[in-house]
Amino acid sequence: MTKETRSIEREVFIEADPERVWHALTGAEEIVKWFALKAETQPGVGGYISLSWDLKAVEPDRCHILDWDPGKHLMMTWRDAPGGDNELPVEITLLHRQGGTLLRLVHSGFLSDASWDEEYESHGRGWSYELRSLKYYLERQFGRSRQYVLQRFPLHGDRGATWSDVVGPSGAFAVGSDDLPEGAEFRLRLPTGATTSAELLYFLDGRDFVATARILQGGFFRIALEMISGEPEVWIWAFSWQLGQEAIRAIVQPAFDAVAGRLAGRPSSQSHELN
Repeated sequence: MTKETRSIEREVFIEADPERVWHALTGAEEIVKWFALKAETQPGVGGYISLSWDLKAVEPDRCHILDWDPGKHLMMTWRDAPGGDNELPVEITLLHRQGGTLLRLVHSGFLSDASWDEEYESHGRGWSYELRSLKYYLERQFGRSRQYVLQRFPLHGDRGATWSDVVGPSGAFAVGSDDLPEGAEFRLRLPTGATTSAELLYFLDGRDFVATARILQGGFFRIALEMISGEPEVWIWAFSWQLGQEAIRAIVQPAFDAVAGRLAGRPSSQSHELN
């Protein structure tokens, strides 16, 4: 009996030619500048693209390449099909358009039963963010290496209330409004009480928030609610293509400490002024 499946479909226009977009998708040295933290590639059909967000992983999961047409079409298996018993192919098509490239992505094979809902939602949200990250890198930061700092916080109690306590009009990361459109410029108040100019890149209420920040010199904060082994966590990333890791940590660690105190019910007394 054939199992009913569903697909994730995304489309983004990037102001870069198809060859440059292709290299960002398939070159290991480029992938780590916008996508995974570690990558290895062996080009061509029968080859692979290995992706890992765990730098301690000895053998990153491999996406095996099924179709390879440079600058036009890539199809590969996916790295983490749940249980390993169902294929989740990823198909990417690049179309040359005036001023750039139209990228179309289809990630298929997700089963339609409720047990796959979290997997489907998580991957859909992930691609929405990652394709914006690709566009941002190619259009604004191309050629620069990316550094990051990540802090993970266990989520206790009501998810909606905890999310609101972390990001939102009155959250630790305060945006001043809950209906900003993507691309809007605003003042982002950090958990330390300081503020910095920002631009909203992506927002999904209760799950994901991404915004550039002047304090990161064009880098951005990403705040996401993730399910890890069935348990919810809030992940806060700080990325920059201009600053080194130690410089990023010096900026954001006080904010991380303030969030930890807030989530633990302890008010933070730290305050820092940022330019």
